[in-house]
Amino acid sequence: MRSSRPLIAVVAPSAPPLGGGGVVSSHFHLYRCLKHRGLDVELLTFNETDTVETATEIHRFGASPFQRSCLALCSTLYLKSIGSRKIAYHLSDILFSIPGVLKLNRVLRKLRPQQIIIPDHGAPGLFLDKGEARLTLVIHHNPSRFINNQLFDDFCPIDVHQAMKLEQRVLNKIDGVIAPSRYMEGVFRETFQFAGPVHMIHNVLDFSLLDSINSKNVMDELGLSTELPLVYIPSAGSIFKGKQYIGAIIRRVSACCKTKICFYLSGTITGDLAHELSYLPENARIFAPGQISYLENLAIVKACSFGISPTLLESFGMAILEAVACGVPMVVFRVGGTGEIVFDDENGFCVPCYDLEQLCSSAARLLDTAFCKKMSRQTAAFTRNRFDASRSIDTYLSVLQD
Repeated sequence: MRSSRPLIAVVAPSAPPLGGGGVVSSHFHLYRCLKHRGLDVELLTFNETDTVETATEIHRFGASPFQRSCLALCSTLYLKSIGSRKIAYHLSDILFSIPGVLKLNRVLRKLRPQQIIIPDHGAPGLFLDKGEARLTLVIHHNPSRFINNQLFDDFCPIDVHQAMKLEQRVLNKIDGVIAPSRYMEGVFRETFQFAGPVHMIHNVLDFSLLDSINSKNVMDELGLSTELPLVYIPSAGSIFKGKQYIGAIIRRVSACCKTKICFYLSGTITGDLAHELSYLPENARIFAPGQISYLENLAIVKACSFGISPTLLESFGMAILEAVACGVPMVVFRVGGTGEIVFDDENGFCVPCYDLEQLCSSAARLLDTAFCKKMSRQTAAFTRNRFDASRSIDTYLSVLQD
């Protein structure tokens, strides 16, 4: 019998099919896994940018376009008044969360959950009314990682400092912290002061959701044989995900391929990357549909032969985890939490960061069809055993009930 008081409320910026990204998908999968366990759980969002129907399973909230414009202006004027002259968005991300959280609070007061799980990105805990619930923070973001990195744009330390001050205030309301990787646990302990318990639990995946998605091989619409390799490169247009390496990777891997080869580049492709991709080997084809829904993306990923991610900043990497769980071997730089997902000769290859030569040579090994198919079968079995959702949910519940 369903209790009148939900046991757990999972809070996220958005949820499929409207939103994407690692924080969104990780909390969505957590919600589904808790629900499959038979627990009383609700999913609430606070940063929706699209209009949604109210009669849905998910409680969706967000700032209006007018509110976002006003908040963005306030953030810009404030930061400039205290000396900011560089790229800044962390403080505005927090401000954008406020209207949605205030609306979300009304539902929380009616639900009166015993447990609330929130992400750190956007600092929704700042204005969240926890009531008598135990509040658990999952740390995905940590703004400190975005400054003093020569490979990225010149991000504003003033913006980061202001955001981290607010996130430190959130910790006054937090009863416990969960890190999705050892890497993020270490970063959190180095940058924040928190006397409560900190646990490491890898993000969970609802394998039943992944299995329900039919693969979509895009080779037909490109006029290519389905026997040719299709290579997945997640978030190719993001500087954090290694945009500056994409052109070189495609050229080098294509040079090792004796047939035509297609690369699926997910996410938005920037103008400079599009220009670089106009100069490619004759045997290379690009499939870049832009922003598509979460489920549409996974359908294409499932049809890929293998994937390459030159990501340079990764808390854990949901896109990488989802790919290997679908049997798509991944070749990645060892950075952040990637080494906690990809294991050499098990579900892909994890090479030293910035070693483009080894990244491409490892990927070239998967151009051997027989080897790639063997790795694909092994990748799915290994990943699903190592990241067994049932064990992770047991740990989650143990931590929440502590």
